[in-house]
Amino acid sequence: MSSSTGSLKPTLGTADVVAITVSAVTPASSVFVIAPFAIQQAGSGAFLAFLLAGALALMFAWCYSELGRAHTSAGGEYVYAKRVFGGMAGYATFFVVMAMLLFVPPVLATGAATYLNVALGTAFDSQMVALAIVIASYSLGILNIKVNAWVTGTCLLLEVAALLVIVFLGFGNLSQPVEVLVQPQALQNGVLGSASLALVLGAVGTALFSYNGFGGAVLMAEDMKCGGRKVHKAVLWSLLLVVLIELVPLTALLLGAPSLEAMIASPDPIGYLLSSLGNETLARLVAAGIFLSVFNAIIAIVIQSGRVIFSSGRDALWMPRLNRAFTRIHPRWESPWLATLSMAIPSALLSFSSNLESLTSFTVLLIVLVYLIVALCGLFSRVLRRDVEHGYRMPFWPLPALGAAAGAGYLLLSLMREASSQDLLVIGGLLAVSVILYCTYGRFSPAFQKL
Repeated sequence: MSSSTGSLKPTLGTADVVAITVSAVTPASSVFVIAPFAIQQAGSGAFLAFLLAGALALMFAWCYSELGRAHTSAGGEYVYAKRVFGGMAGYATFFVVMAMLLFVPPVLATGAATYLNVALGTAFDSQMVALAIVIASYSLGILNIKVNAWVTGTCLLLEVAALLVIVFLGFGNLSQPVEVLVQPQALQNGVLGSASLALVLGAVGTALFSYNGFGGAVLMAEDMKCGGRKVHKAVLWSLLLVVLIELVPLTALLLGAPSLEAMIASPDPIGYLLSSLGNETLARLVAAGIFLSVFNAIIAIVIQSGRVIFSSGRDALWMPRLNRAFTRIHPRWESPWLATLSMAIPSALLSFSSNLESLTSFTVLLIVLVYLIVALCGLFSRVLRRDVEHGYRMPFWPLPALGAAAGAGYLLLSLMREASSQDLLVIGGLLAVSVILYCTYGRFSPAFQKL
């Protein structure tokens, strides 16, 4: 069976894009895998951190919505950066986005290994489980996107069901006063006390990571039957659903904890609640649901990754042979299969990282950097690209874009102060590679220069 070079087939409606996008965010794994980091950082202040992150995410969503309509492309962020700020900015953004898309699947897969072992009562090696998840996700991610939309949508219902268990347990056994949400408590030197504003703000980056992915709707604009004219609705609906699906069970978790101190101290706050208020069978069923939701999420992220690499080949960011390979569309599955599989090996190798916390912190750093770029594009797109029609205009512009840029800038500086020298070197290396490739290929590429 041969492949052909072509374009993406527009087969998706707005609901399909929302289903894939929300699945890529995977609210269940965000609550079960990412939220525990916020709880350990800020205790019950995680609630305020998630609220603040939601408000900040809305500003980014408005930026994504306007940019997605004005600069419709499967390339997403790097296309916006190129069209607003020029070729070098486009290349640099592309490599940061590519690194982010490489790191997110192994981060989620490594966290999912714990839930697989709980569900089956086994002790499988987490790295091998993560490797198997990543490989299987890439294998399924090259299938027809319409089929994957149905698969991810069905699995999304299963993960919502798993979260509803937490909601019923927490709100059905209220043990903490509502005041702990607005007057947060955290462990400091092993003692439960008032959480400072600095602790809450420090957890906003982690909370933002849990919402990350709502902007991925713009990557499927070319797959939409409407030609991307409703992509802004897909972005905003995705964010609304993600925030609701995550914030409600997080609230139930904090208010339903029999002992706030014990829950914050626990490395597995969800497991603590399930063991305290539920039973082993319920814990296993919920763990199985979470495992499936993470698997589903990685498939959705793989689909989005393939669109970005496909776009980079179409825009001739690479040497000619790679450009031709990345733009090949499978005749049966109608997917950019080689572009999608190109990310499989490096992403799988990252599964062997033994430190989930360091993987997560570096991924958060990349995400915030990408958000800063999107915010700046949203701020200057109308000014620098007056020749482009902005079919959707964010409300109260430029205030949301300014707020998004300020929030992302603050978080980025805070994260960089705490980042390891290795993380900073990797980011520096990515930027260096982008400069080299731009100088050798990008500035001579008619396709890229005409973006």
